[in-house]
Amino acid sequence: MAHQQANPFDDPSNPFQDPSITSALNSTRQDASLHLEQDGVNEHDNFTTVRQYQDNSHDPFEHDQKMLVDDTQQGIVEGGSSSGSPGGNDLQAREEALRQKERELAEREARLGERQRPHANNFPPCFPIMYLDITTEIPLNHQSTVWWLYREWLWFELTLVLNFVACLCLLFSHPPSVTSAPTDLGIALTQMFTHSLASFFLWYRPVYNAYMKEVSLYYTLYFIFNGFHILYTFYMAIGIPSTGGAGLILVVTLFTDGYIITGIIALLASVCWLGMGFLALYLYFTTYRHYKAAGHTFKEAKDEAYSRVGGSNAARDAAVSMAWNSRR
Repeated sequence: MAHQQANPFDDPSNPFQDPSITSALNSTRQDASLHLEQDGVNEHDNFTTVRQYQDNSHDPFEHDQKMLVDDTQQGIVEGGSSSGSPGGNDLQAREEALRQKERELAEREARLGERQRPHANNFPPCFPIMYLDITTEIPLNHQSTVWWLYREWLWFELTLVLNFVACLCLLFSHPPSVTSAPTDLGIALTQMFTHSLASFFLWYRPVYNAYMKEVSLYYTLYFIFNGFHILYTFYMAIGIPSTGGAGLILVVTLFTDGYIITGIIALLASVCWLGMGFLALYLYFTTYRHYKAAGHTFKEAKDEAYSRVGGSNAARDAAVSMAWNSRR
């Protein structure tokens, strides 16, 4: 091995030739070269990664972005539905309230229509010419009274028929002490038809309308004509000859002469006259008490009569005719 030649610049007195300083400088160079080498690797890795992303057509963030968008939309929908739910419920409640109100109004109109005239004419059953329905047209607290008034009128019809039968039997029996049998039969036959219609239209129908409409005029008509009806009933119960009534006088005469069967029929007619008279008297005072309790007066009835007469076309035509004739 050749002998190494000494460096002419080596100077033992040079401080950079100190072994400690030289080793420190060498370590620094190695660290720097190592850092540069690592940086190159990282740059290569980054370059490779970028090229890999550019070559790949699938975006790795697409799934996350899609999930983010879906979550956002779902939150918006849920927020909108939660915020709109009270408004929707309120709108449905209003619609339901309106539908309920419409149903109530329809039912009310139906009840009013039924109260006025729900069905066709039903009275009398043999030939209906008018409508009567106590359970529909009369208030509930007065239906019992009106029912008894109706029974009174039916009882009156039955009494007229039974009275006619008694007078007919009297004619065929021809007792010597009774000379008015033909006259009684004719009067009884006439009363059976005329008094039936008169009683219905003069006092039963007015009191029916009075309880239905609470009109003073109808009550007044009932008090007047039913008062005459009560007097007529007790008068017929007496049985005065030639009046058409099979009453008590005729009954006594028939039993005295020994006409038992005819006397029994006449007795039944007398009992009907008396019973119906007392029932009519009781209902008369019952209706009068209601009339006073409701505050009706005769002055109110007169005012209603004047207004009805003044509102009728016949009354106006008669007044115009009278005024025209007075000018002549």
